[in-house]
Amino acid sequence: MSGFPDWPYHGGMVRSLRWSLLCIPLILSACAENGSCTIASVGDMTVLNQQGSPIVKASINGHPVAFIVDTGSLITAIWPRQVDKLGLYSTFRQVRLRGVGGDTLGTIVTAQTMGLGAATASEVSFVAVGRLMDGRSIDGIPIVGLLGADFLSSYDVVFDLPNHQVNLYDVQGCKGIIPRWSGGYYSVPTDEDHRDQTKIIVRVKLDGHPMDAILDSGAQHTLITTDDARDAGVTASDLAKDPKGIGFGIDDEKLVRFMHRFESFQIGPFHFDHPVMSVSETDHSLVGAEFLRRHRVWIPRARNEIFVQPTGPFTPIGPSATAPADAASGRNKPE
Repeated sequence: MSGFPDWPYHGGMVRSLRWSLLCIPLILSACAENGSCTIASVGDMTVLNQQGSPIVKASINGHPVAFIVDTGSLITAIWPRQVDKLGLYSTFRQVRLRGVGGDTLGTIVTAQTMGLGAATASEVSFVAVGRLMDGRSIDGIPIVGLLGADFLSSYDVVFDLPNHQVNLYDVQGCKGIIPRWSGGYYSVPTDEDHRDQTKIIVRVKLDGHPMDAILDSGAQHTLITTDDARDAGVTASDLAKDPKGIGFGIDDEKLVRFMHRFESFQIGPFHFDHPVMSVSETDHSLVGAEFLRRHRVWIPRARNEIFVQPTGPFTPIGPSATAPADAASGRNKPE
C-alpha cells in the first residue's frame, strides 16, 4: 500500500536531479513540425515483481537497489537503516510528514549518484522515513524505498506492467502528443487537487455513485474510504459482517480494513462486476496497482487525462464510454 499519499512537504528529490538524458526517435511523428519537439528517455526501468505495486531496479552510489514506484507518495523516500549502508549523507534537516495513519518525521539525505536504466543522476535527495519493507529484497536486490510523485510528476510516466516495464520520458515542445501504441486505447479524464497537484485524481463510480479516487501505484489494491462507501449505500452494519484485513499507514501502525463486495466499480469505460475491495477510515479512496497490472497506462506530465489500453479482451460499457484512439492517426474514432 501507499503509506504517503498526502504530505505537506515540497522541494524534494526532483529539484536536485542532474540526469544524463537519452534522446530517442520514439513517437516523434506526433511532434511539432518545426523541430522544436524533443523526447528523451529518463530511464526504462525493469519491473521485478509479478504482482502488487511495481518494484524496479536502480542503483545508489553504485549499489544495486530496488524501489517501489509510488504515484500516491508526495515524496521520494529511503528507509533510514539504508542511509549508512548506501553511503548517503544527511543534511540533518527534518520535515514533518502527514499521510494515512498519522504524522511522522523524516530526515533529508543525499546520494552522490543514482541510476535508473541507462540514465544517471547526481546529488539526489531523499527523505529518510519508514521501515515497512526494510530488510526485504527481490532477486537478491534490497528494496530500499519509494520513487514518489515529486520525482515522477516531472515526466511522462508509462506503466507497462504486462511487459514488466515502467518508462519515463522528458517531453518538450510537442503538440498533441499521445501514445503510439498498437491498437486502440481510451482517454480517462483527471482532476487536480489544488493543494497537491502531484495527485492523479480520476472520476470513478462505486455502485453507480460518482466519486473521486487517487491513482496510487503504491497501493497494492484499490481502497475505499468509509465515507465513500457510505455514500454508495454501504452501512456500518454491512461492514460489520465483512471479513477484516490489516493495512499500514505512514507511521507503520496497523489500520483495520473491511473486505466488502460491492455491486460494481467503474473507471471511464472500464467496468468491474462484484469486486471485493478494502474499506477503511482514510482520507482518500485509492485506485491501486491491481488496475495497472491489467492495463497499460500513460500518465502525461501536463495532464487533464490519462491514456489506458486494455491488455486483454475488452468490451466498453454503454454510450458514456470514451471512444478509443486510433493509434495510427492520433484521432479518436467510434468503435
